[in-house]
Amino acid sequence: MRKALTFVLVALLLMSTFMVASCSKGGSSSSSGSQAKTPAKEKVKIQIMVGFGTGTDPSQIAVHEELQAEFNNTVGKEKGIEIEFLTVPYSDAATKFTTLVAAGMTPDICGPVGVMGVAQFIDEWLDLTPYIEKDKIDLSVYDDQLVESNRYNVDGQNKLVGLPIGYYPSALFYNEDIYDRAGLDYPPEEWGTADWTYDKLYEQARQMTLDMWGSDANDPDFDMDNVVQYGYDGTDWSPWRAWVGKFFDENGKSVALGMTDDYKTATMNSPEWIRAFAELERMIYKEKVRPRSYAAAGASLFGDADPLGSNRLGVWETFSWMSYAFESWDANFSWNIGAIPSMDGHVVSATNIDTFVMCRSAKHPDEAWEVYKWLFSDKVYSRLNHNYGGIPAMKNLQAQWLDEQKAERPNINWQVLLDAGAYADNPNNESWVPGYSEVWNEMEFAMASIISGLYDTPEQVAEDLNDEVQDILDEYWASK
Repeated sequence: MRKALTFVLVALLLMSTFMVASCSKGGSSSSSGSQAKTPAKEKVKIQIMVGFGTGTDPSQIAVHEELQAEFNNTVGKEKGIEIEFLTVPYSDAATKFTTLVAAGMTPDICGPVGVMGVAQFIDEWLDLTPYIEKDKIDLSVYDDQLVESNRYNVDGQNKLVGLPIGYYPSALFYNEDIYDRAGLDYPPEEWGTADWTYDKLYEQARQMTLDMWGSDANDPDFDMDNVVQYGYDGTDWSPWRAWVGKFFDENGKSVALGMTDDYKTATMNSPEWIRAFAELERMIYKEKVRPRSYAAAGASLFGDADPLGSNRLGVWETFSWMSYAFESWDANFSWNIGAIPSMDGHVVSATNIDTFVMCRSAKHPDEAWEVYKWLFSDKVYSRLNHNYGGIPAMKNLQAQWLDEQKAERPNINWQVLLDAGAYADNPNNESWVPGYSEVWNEMEFAMASIISGLYDTPEQVAEDLNDEVQDILDEYWASK
C-alpha cells in the first residue's frame, strides 16, 4: 500500500513538473502569440442619417457610398472609427428619426438638413462650440451670416448646432424676353443699389402685367380677373418669414421672429408686421402685379410649371434651389438673375442653408466629431457640396463654383448669387421658435388669407395671428 502511494505521488510530481515546464517553455512563445492573436479593438461605428433634405437620389447615394469606403479605409482605420450612411426617404425621415431616438439608437450625425429640419428637432442637436474651440476651427472661412444662421438661443442656452455645407439664396429670376417686349431695363446685378427699391420693381411689374385684352396694370380699364401675364411673383413658393424678414424695427433689428427675445411674448401685431401684411396686400390688390391664390388669378395661369417656367411671368423672387428648372427655362425663353431690391433701406436675401448636425443623445460624440471634421475638410466638403447642388459656404471654393456655372451658362449673372450670401436673412426664415410647427402654420394661414382675399384688414390679420401665437407660446412655456 505504501509503495503504491509513493508511486502515485511520484507520478503526480512528475506530471506537474512536466506541465510547469511546458508552460514555461511555451511562455514567451505563448505570450507573443497572444499579442498577435488578440482580437483587434472593436471599431466605433458612426451612423450618418440622410433624409431630412437632399441627398437621397441614387446618384447622391453613390457618392455617399464612395466617401464611406474612403473614410473607412483611411482615416477610420487609423482612428478606429467606421462610418455608415443611413438613407431614409424624405417623407419618412422625421418619423424614422423620432423612432430611433426613442429606441436609444440615435444616429450620430444627420445631414444634409435645412434650417427647418434643425428647428423641428432643436433639442436633439449637440452644441458644437466646445469642439470648435478645442480644435481651434476657423469659422472665418465661411460667410458670417451663414454661420450665424445655425446659432440658436434655446431655453436660455446659446448653441451653434452646425456649420454650413451649402446655401441657396433668393434672388430675382427674370424673363429677359418679357422685359424686352415691355422695353424695360433688366434688374441690376449689383446688390444695394440706392435706387433699386420695391417701388421701382412694382413700377416695372405693372408694365409687364397684362390682361387678355393687352392692357397693363397701369391702365384704368385693366381687368385683374382676366390676367394672362404677371409682372412679379413674390412670396410664392416661399414662407411668410421670407417676406416679413425684410422689415426692421426702429432700432434696426429684424422683426422676422415676431416675438420678444425671450420667446415669451408674441409681437406679430407690431407696426412692422402690419406693414408687411399691408405690402403684400398692396402688391396684389393695388399694384395688381402678383397673382391671387384662386385658380382664375394664378394657379391655372402658371399650370403645372413653376411660375417663371410658365413663360407668363416677368420676374420671380425665389430660392436658387430652383436650379432643377434651369434646363426647361433655357428651352423656352432667355432668363437671368438680378439683385433683390431694398425695403425701407434694408436689402435681405431669404436663404435656405444646409448643414450637418451631431445628435445630443448619440453614444459616441467624440468619434462623431472626428467624422464631422473630415466631412468639412476642403476636399470632402467640395465633393459633398457638388453632390447637393448648393453654393459652397466655404469662401475659398466659391470661385470654382462660379467658374463651373459660367462654363455651362456663360450669359447668366451668377455673381449675383454669390454676393447674396452677405445679405442672408438673420434670423433665418426657417429659424426655430417655441411651438415651431404650430406657429409656422398660423403664419402661413395669415399670409394665405390675404393672398386669397379672405380677410378684413391687414391690422385684423396681424391681431388675430398674434392672439393665436400668444396662446401657443403660453402653452409651450407652461409645459416647461
